[in-house]
Amino acid sequence: MKDFELEPERNQLPAVRLPGRLILELTAKCNYRCPFCYCVWHELPCLAGAELSTLEWRKIIGHCAASGVNDLLFSGGEPMLRPDLRELLTFARSILPAARLGIFTNCSLMSEDHFSFFKELGIELSTSLPGLSSYGRMTGTRRSFRRTLAWIARAAELKRPLAVSLTAASANRDEFADMFAAAAFSGARMIQMGAMMPEGRGRRHLELTLTHAEWEALKNRIRTLPDCGVPYAFCDEMLCECREQPADLLKKFGNPAWRPCAAGTSFGVIGPSGKFRSCLHAVQERELF
Repeated sequence: MKDFELEPERNQLPAVRLPGRLILELTAKCNYRCPFCYCVWHELPCLAGAELSTLEWRKIIGHCAASGVNDLLFSGGEPMLRPDLRELLTFARSILPAARLGIFTNCSLMSEDHFSFFKELGIELSTSLPGLSSYGRMTGTRRSFRRTLAWIARAAELKRPLAVSLTAASANRDEFADMFAAAAFSGARMIQMGAMMPEGRGRRHLELTLTHAEWEALKNRIRTLPDCGVPYAFCDEMLCECREQPADLLKKFGNPAWRPCAAGTSFGVIGPSGKFRSCLHAVQERELF
């Protein structure tokens, strides 16, 4: 396909000064219904917008390249539901040969063929492990955690290990340490952990949230475990204060030591509507062009 749509962008100043790192939410569609999902369109469906075409996403990726972006994470929703995902990744790599490109997927649609394709393009993979026995409840499906663990192990075997995210909630709190151990022993590249945030769909499931004290107790438990040499990190943000929040949620989940985050400066988000947001949790959009 001729990339005629890219040339004008190279001589125009962008409407938004894009940071070097961006998350591209290719779709709001997902085959999971995780009650803790923080995607903002669960609160404001207008932020999902109509599904963009392949050409529209190619134009956005070209705009990112012309603006100096060198780190793109493709996510959703579930990005592997996009039938044009391979085309978009191939295009991104062709115009950003040295950039860091990644994809965040729940691994439910992963195959050996997909994995070989991602490996060939140098795409970094990341996934989430929402639970073990609690996996069905935490994903709103009848699926098992075993497929996710199998892909974490397979990726490590093929020398392309996955980064793994763990979200702590009341439904998986009792097995959270086991989740960490399972990801570490399966060969995760790194493990990022955080407590469920009462945002997105999570705002309708406050019964699953943890208190600050409960989260601190889980962190201390993790610190006592063997890590198999896998680096890990904790995210202590329980409520995004980059956006206006209800007083009751701020009182319960707010961080007294809050400082403005780097959202909008070191990283940002382009949502399913093709518009820029400064943060994954932000609800204000700006036009790209």
